[in-house]
Parts: sequence; structure tokens; C-alpha cells
Amino acid sequence: MRRDGRTAVWLVRWARSIMNIWIDDRDSAAFLVESFHYSKRFPTNVQLTMTWCLDGGLFGDRGDPVAAIVFTVPGTRWSENVFELARLIRTERCDVPLTGLIAEACSQLRRDRKTDLLVSFADQTQGHHGGIYQAASWNYDGQRDRSIDGLVISGRFIPGRVCNHRFGTRSPQLLKQRHPDWDIRPHFDEGKHLYWRALDKNGRKKADRLGLRSVPYVKPTGSASVCRPQIVTACR
Repeated sequence: MRRDGRTAVWLVRWARSIMNIWIDDRDSAAFLVESFHYSKRFPTNVQLTMTWCLDGGLFGDRGDPVAAIVFTVPGTRWSENVFELARLIRTERCDVPLTGLIAEACSQLRRDRKTDLLVSFADQTQGHHGGIYQAASWNYDGQRDRSIDGLVISGRFIPGRVCNHRFGTRSPQLLKQRHPDWDIRPHFDEGKHLYWRALDKNGRKKADRLGLRSVPYVKPTGSASVCRPQIVTACR
């Protein structure tokens, strides 16, 4: 696989497992996302990727990729500079909790000084409530209202980000004006759960200016109590 941008490698030890970390290897991250993530789509405006690989390869540090995390510029506008944790994925061969990958990526972003505030959305439409962020002790702002997350054009769902990139808008009205013969309908999500993490004091001030809250964690569907942080190996 081709190495894009910066690369670095070191070992993560957890119990009996050893993971090699590669930074900004977008090929490996894209392979995992497109093969194993429910969206099957690698995002745009990527700011950082971090990949866990098994031992292997010519020098022993470049085996098969088994987990990846991807940070991007958010698809919607924010009044402050924030990065979004847009993809988090692992394969069954990864036996190390993903909280470790999140922690390593946050440390790297703190060193890079490109941003000091991170956000992420757990997609209720996919049955996700954000247990991995709760395990990583991120703050929970609450569940957003239902919103248009894309368009259904001639029976095919096109995500909002893809619409913006392809058509310059995700508005069904504007697109219908341009293409009156197309069958265009809005697609609504079920309301996403918003999590956030400040990387330093400036990030905390930024969160305050944005009005981000820290409320009790939402419980998963069917659970009898509010979720508390715990080590899990779930994917976003």
C-alpha cells in the first residue's frame, strides 16, 4: 500500500496484543472504511487518519490493517474551528479496545495543534447510541432533532456530503429547480447523538461559546439504566 503524507510507527501494548500505529496512511484507512464500515464511504476533507496494523510485512511492522480512525472538517458549518471524528472501524481480528485508538489519535491532534475541540455523531438511524464515546469519557451534548441527511434521487439514497460535493447543495428544492425531471425526495435521519471532547483549556472555552452541554449519557435501546463509561470494542 502507498504511504500518504506523514508516516510514523510505534507499538501499542494491551494485554497480550501488540498493534503498530501508522499516521496518515489513507490507503489503509480507506480500505477498512470501504470494506467494513456501514457507510462504505471514505469521507472528504480528511485532517488525520490513524491505523492499527498487525505485525508483518518486510520490516515486521506493516501487517494487515485491523482498525482505523478518521478525523475531518465537519460537513456542516460550525462557528468555531472543530474537527469531527467521522469514521471509527475495526475488524474481528482487532482484539484491542478502540478506546485506545481514540486516545492515541486525540494525543496526536493535541501535538499537531490544528484544533482543540473534537465532535462526533452517533447515528441513531443505524442503532448507535455512542457507547464507544462514553467508554472514552467524551462529553454528551444530547440527541439532535431529525434532519435531512441526504436525498433520495430516482430511488437511490445519496448522503448529504456527497450531494454537496457533487451538486453544490443538499437542498431538494434547489436541486429540483435545476433538474425538474428528476424524482427528488429528502431523506431524514432519526436524530444523531452529539459527543464532544476539548483537548485543552481553549477547547473548553470554545465549547462554552458553542453552547455545548455535558449531560448524562443516553442509554442504549432496551437498557434499564443510564450508561456509564466502560471498556468496549464497538465501532461508530
